[in-house]
Amino acid sequence: MNPHTLFARLRAAVLPLLAAVTLTAHAEPPIVAAGAGYKRPVSELAQAFEARSGHKLELSFGNMAQVLTLAASSGRVALILGDQAFLEAAPVLKGARLIPVGEGRLVLAWAKAAPAPARPENVADPVYARIAMPDPAHAVYGKAASEFLQRSGLAAALQPRLITVATVPQVSAYLASGDVDAGFINLTDALGMRERIGGWLAVDGALYAPVRIVAAVVPGHEQQAEVKALESFLATPEAQALLRRHGL
Repeated sequence: MNPHTLFARLRAAVLPLLAAVTLTAHAEPPIVAAGAGYKRPVSELAQAFEARSGHKLELSFGNMAQVLTLAASSGRVALILGDQAFLEAAPVLKGARLIPVGEGRLVLAWAKAAPAPARPENVADPVYARIAMPDPAHAVYGKAASEFLQRSGLAAALQPRLITVATVPQVSAYLASGDVDAGFINLTDALGMRERIGGWLAVDGALYAPVRIVAAVVPGHEQQAEVKALESFLATPEAQALLRRHGL
């Protein structure tokens, strides 16, 4: 058989298969991933976006190491919401377009049975026997809490009382159940569970590095219809008001 004829036949057979694979891949909604501490605002944003645009999204939450692993392995994560400094250092997001979302705030929260401190530094009082914080290696608010403890001079004294967990919501769950007396979480989570904890105080922003929250568009997904529509939605007054309401 003539090589040109053979190539033409192979091309005619393969192209429809490739088209079918492409259609199947795009039939699945893109994944929007975020740190677990932002589950409430991201879920609300997705719900409002889907109602306005008709586009569907899939959501995934976890510590940022888990989120980046999913992005690198699945090929379906189109947008990641999290700390700008952390995302900029991730190889999978090299050259990613960053959309400003807001500023995260660290707070000290306490359980209902615990006394209210006059200021965050009062967590050094022995009455706060068990203090939870997210993992500084994988959660931005764990890093912020660690910086606060170092800069305030409390790190050494509190070390025996600190309980490190993976994510902000795990700290919040311990606070709600009374398994810890106090814990470091973000303002977003504190607002979301205000009726289940004793209260919270904002930590002085000068005692930890700024937490700039952005949405990073995963390279290769810039032209995806859902992503472009979501970018436009994030700039709307509706989306901005929702983010402010959640402490961003």
